[in-house]
Amino acid sequence: MSDKKQKNFLLRVPAFFYGIGTRLRNFAFDTKILSSSGSSIPTICVGNLSAGGTGKTPHVELLVELLRKEYRVAVLTRGYGRKTKQPIIASPKDTPDTIGDEPYQIFRKFPDVMLYVDGDRRRALTAMEAMPDDLRPDVVIMDDGFQHRYITPTFSILLTPFDKPYYEDSLLPYGMLREPASGHRRADSIIVTRTPKDLTAFAVKTTILNLELLDYQEVYFSRVIYARPELLFSKSPVPDRSLLSSSEVLPLAGIADPKPFLDKIRSSFPKASEAIIYPDHHAFVEKDLERISSELSKNPKLQLLTTEKDSVRLLKWETWLPEEVRKRIWYLPIKVYLSPDNLSKLMSRARRAIRDNTLHY
Repeated sequence: MSDKKQKNFLLRVPAFFYGIGTRLRNFAFDTKILSSSGSSIPTICVGNLSAGGTGKTPHVELLVELLRKEYRVAVLTRGYGRKTKQPIIASPKDTPDTIGDEPYQIFRKFPDVMLYVDGDRRRALTAMEAMPDDLRPDVVIMDDGFQHRYITPTFSILLTPFDKPYYEDSLLPYGMLREPASGHRRADSIIVTRTPKDLTAFAVKTTILNLELLDYQEVYFSRVIYARPELLFSKSPVPDRSLLSSSEVLPLAGIADPKPFLDKIRSSFPKASEAIIYPDHHAFVEKDLERISSELSKNPKLQLLTTEKDSVRLLKWETWLPEEVRKRIWYLPIKVYLSPDNLSKLMSRARRAIRDNTLHY
């Protein structure tokens, strides 16, 4: 699981000073120099110690899917990458530009769930607390809020990837950690994400040992499940159209860690060509779409296959793209899977925290 890439040793210097800053900040919260407060609305925080690539969005979606059956759920997110500044409650008129690509992905799947976008989470929770009873959420899922310490969550879930867990990582910019690995102690539960399907009992035991869990912490293991590719611009299911293993595929990704996505494509489509890779949260411009159109025009059999996250940022270009190109753009939906036992234990702890918070307030 270790990182084999050669790192610039000089980056240890800024990482050292960055570590001093984050430790001082955490110390200020731990000793009440900086104040943190809870909310009368039970709040579940889903976050990580690293800068992206742990799968927060699909885990948030899993929690929404399960909790919305019992509670009025809201998702609170800062809307990274949006071009707006003001607080927004998502509505059908919003786009990835107004609320961010990942929040938009969640909203498209769960349009009946309140999606509250605000960089000031404390302000957002205060506003939700003041809502009328018929609108006020029963529980708020706070996306990427682990470092937002002005809020004390009711239940905190920390994600760490199996192939790069926090105990094998280093602080920014030498590594990818936003804060020291000791920050994991604030989590109630830890989910090891992106685990292989053939995870061995030995790997599980070794990982649990290295996580250095505290008595109150439980650990779970999740993995990504890819569904069948879907046409991006199709208004309705097309049962007679699907990508076959023999299809010629052009992969496109603009996510923090495209490797799992590319591995899946290459294993499923032997004729996959070299991928088009962009930075995380890449905002597509005409030049990018011209490149895509050009590649597809060269080969009438070629199909573009992108990530679910990237697909929402391509939607705005529907009228710009020629029909011949639109009907050859696909995306790969993903979900996270936890074993029935892991899922039952995690949801039991979440429900207990929600109940206890409600009784406390």
